[in-house]
Formats: sequence, structure tokens, C-alpha cells
Amino acid sequence: MPELSSSRLSGLLRWIGGVLVLVLGFELLAVLSANAWGEEAFRQLVVDTLIKGSPLALVGLLLMLIGSRLDSPQQQRTPLRWTVFGVGIALALSLLVAVPVSISGNTILAAQADQAVDQKRAEFERASAESHNPQLLETLVGQLQQAGQLPPNATPEQQNAQAQRFIDGRLGQLKQQVQQAERARSLTLGQRRFSGTAVALVLALATAAVALAAVL
Repeated sequence: MPELSSSRLSGLLRWIGGVLVLVLGFELLAVLSANAWGEEAFRQLVVDTLIKGSPLALVGLLLMLIGSRLDSPQQQRTPLRWTVFGVGIALALSLLVAVPVSISGNTILAAQADQAVDQKRAEFERASAESHNPQLLETLVGQLQQAGQLPPNATPEQQNAQAQRFIDGRLGQLKQQVQQAERARSLTLGQRRFSGTAVALVLALATAAVALAAVL
């Protein structure tokens, strides 16, 4: 009875492990079917799919190896272990190739994020420079009067103060947009570097270790 239970357990582990590896294969096939290697967005999508699906595939290879060792503890190199070795090495190499592709994507993304921040900063600086123009204050007072946002009996000083508060509020909004763009840039690049490039490298090493453990 214990041998039967061990056999069932090893079979279940092999089956679950194989399914996890196949899931990654199907996800990659779905992306690769587009076959648009000339586009940077497509290459980044392939890399992202590979990195996100590799942890489950790594667990699957490990379960397959454990199931094989439970089934044949005395045999060193069974066909299943060679399969784990082959798939593991292929996955590890793919992850290593994904590292420079991910770094290239990070560079492009950083340039785009910097451009967005620079645009927001230029808009704020332009508005800040224009806020010192007396003609802008006069124009804004006239617009506020037409919109009914100034009391009819307001003195010129009160009108100018109201217009200046409006300008300061607009400058505050623009400054907040610059800060939000800077935070979004830092967050996006941080996620790409640590949850993308760094994770790909760690997974490549871990997958290679499981592959070697299958035949050693």
C-alpha cells in the first residue's frame, strides 16, 4: 500500500509539473503567433510573457524532477530527467537572452518617461514665467469679470488679488503634475528593472540549477 501511494504521488507530481510547463508554452505560442519581431513592442511583450510565466514553469520542472526521483530513486538519468534537463536549459537560455532585451526596453521606456517629465516641467516653467507678465493679470481680470467671478464693487487691488490667486492655483496644479510624472517615472522604471531584468536573471540561474540537478 505505501508503494502504491508513492507511485500515485509521483504520477500526480509529474502530471502537475508537466501542465505548469505546458501553460508557459501555450502562453508563448499565443504571443509568438503574431510574428512581429521587427517591432520593439512585440519583443518586449514576448520577454514579459516569458518572465511572468517562468516561475510556474520552474515549479513544474521541480515537481517533475521530484516525481521522477520518487518513481526511480536508484536510476540517475531516466528519460523524464533528460526531459527536465532539456526544457530547463532551454528556458534558462531564453531567460538569459531576455535580459539584454529587457534592458533595451528599459532604456526606451526611460527616454519616454524623461520626455513626459520634461514636457510637464517646461509647461510649468512657461506658465511660471508668464505669471509675472502684467498684461496676463489684466487679461485674467477681464475674463473673471465676464465670467461673473468677481464682485462688481471690487477694488482694483481685490481684482488683482483674485486673479493672482487663480494664477497661483494653476501653477500649483502644474507643479503637482510635474511631481506626479516624476513619481510615475520612478515607479515604472523601478518595476521594470527589479521585477523584469533582475527577476529574469535570478530565474535563469534557478532554472539552470534544477536542470543540472536532473542529470547529476
